[in-house]
Formats: sequence, structure tokens, C-alpha cells
Amino acid sequence: MSAIKQIVNLPLFLLVLSSCTGGSLTRHTDGENLPVAYVGFTGQYNGFSLVLDERFDFLNQDIWEIGDGAVGGEAACRFQPQGVQVNNGLLNLIIREEPIAAGWSDDHNMDKSTYEFSCGELRSVDNKRIKYGRFETRMKAPNRETASGYISSLFTYTNEGTPREWEEIDVELEGGRPDKFQANLIYGNDVWAWWATRQWGAWEDKIEIAPADEWRVYAIEWLPTVINWYVDGELTKSLKATDLDCKPSCVGNQVYATPIPDNLTQLMMNFWIPKDHIQNNFGGNKERNRYPMYAQYDWIRFYELDSEPFTQW
Repeated sequence: MSAIKQIVNLPLFLLVLSSCTGGSLTRHTDGENLPVAYVGFTGQYNGFSLVLDERFDFLNQDIWEIGDGAVGGEAACRFQPQGVQVNNGLLNLIIREEPIAAGWSDDHNMDKSTYEFSCGELRSVDNKRIKYGRFETRMKAPNRETASGYISSLFTYTNEGTPREWEEIDVELEGGRPDKFQANLIYGNDVWAWWATRQWGAWEDKIEIAPADEWRVYAIEWLPTVINWYVDGELTKSLKATDLDCKPSCVGNQVYATPIPDNLTQLMMNFWIPKDHIQNNFGGNKERNRYPMYAQYDWIRFYELDSEPFTQW
């Protein structure tokens, strides 16, 4: 279904919990001054309450922080401050062809090597973590004519605790599949590398949605017993706890049952390019890339699950 640009204005009583000039952190009781979305968008979901309505009028550092690492050994770029720009009501994540010197990464707590490209990552701050809820964004991948190899995303992520648990729920757009998006659940227990999470199953699905390089609204609905993915308000994938329990037999290379994530986490967005050795399998061949490249986010909305309200907001 094509994304249709419209703005709906409805009256609302608005209680501001925390804000600064042009601030974004609000709690609403109903739909009001709704963002540009798709036909039928109401901004209301039964059992959920809106906590964050981010329109990117400015970069609110009470909510967001910029990454300075990279995506494991898969990425050909390093996240840099210049890879994140907020202007004209849009978040732009940018990939540039430019030398990046070796140096310390606070994210990875180690020195990083040199890179030939910079890229961008933004995530919610550590003291405002989320657990269960609905997380939606209106985003657009770069034009397929000038961008053939990239990954742009919206996802939850944590990899910590005792035992250490990797918990991740993804929306990923790839240059090599410009008419699809990838819906992922990634889980691992005491693992560091992506490939090691395969023991808990490859819960990934590439879903036909029509052009990803047009504006669309993607949503992750994370509940204690199910994860749902939506595009422009339409349910595209659902994973229930019973789908993941490895009984009576496992799927593919799965050895262990996968739980629905249940830890506090951050919400993240990043935009990066794959290294040559993986690009034909993931991300897409970079031969048509023209830099700088932009992935754009118009707005983001966080809804808490009423039965499991956010504890840090």
C-alpha cells in the first residue's frame, strides 16, 4: 500500500511530563496534531499509551545519543557525529566517503581501526530504557538509482546481564532488496558474535512491501508473548512465544528455544554499508552507491504497554 501524505488535526487534552524548548517528550490522552502518516492513521492503539512523540525539531539530548562504534566486522564504515543531522523536521543518517582515523570508541570500549567511510547511528539514552510497547517511525531509504548497497534500520538492542543475553528486534531495509524489509528477532545467551546466535534460530523474514525508498511507517509491537511487525498499519509478521520454543523440533540450525525478549533495552537507528565479502548476501552490492547517501526519519513515536508501563520515563 502506498504511503499517502496527510496531516490530521484533532482536539486533545495534552499533559506535558517533561520538555524543553520545542521539546518532544510528552504524554497524550488522545490523538492531537498527528504526524504525516498513512490513510487511516489515528495514533491510538488499544492497550497502549503514547509516551514519546518525536518530530525532530531539534536533537533532544535528554532522549537521544549518537553512536561512535561500528557494526561488528560486517561494516565498511564507522559511526561518527557528522553521520547524524537533524534539520527541517527530519533526522538524516548519512554515509560519506571520507577517511576516518583510528581511535577510541566509547561504545565498544576499545580502539577502532581506520575506515574509508563515515556513517550514522542514533539511539535512546541509557537512562530511558524501554521494555514492551509499540515503536513506530516514518522512514525512507535512499533512492535505489544511487544507492544499491546499505542497511538502514529501526531496532531494539541489548547485550548484557548475567548471564549475558543478546536481545534484538529489527526492522531492516537493504539496498539489495529495495522492495522488501527484513523483520528479525535475534537472541543469544553468553555470545558476542552474530553467527553464534544462530543456535537460537534464524528468526528473519524478508517481506515484500513495495518501494522501501518511498516514505513508509514501520512499527514494532513488542508484547510479553508476541512480537508483531507492521508496515503502513498492516500486520506483516507475527512471532508468538509458542513459535520459538523448539518443540517438537527445531528450525534450521536452531538448537535452543528462543524466548520473547524481556529485558530493558534501547531503541536504535543506524545506516551503514557492508564490507565487500558480505555485500552480495546482505545489504547489497555497493557498485551504484553515490555518496553522500541519506536515510531519513520523519518522526518516531513510543507507546508503552498499559499493563507494563515504562519504569525509566
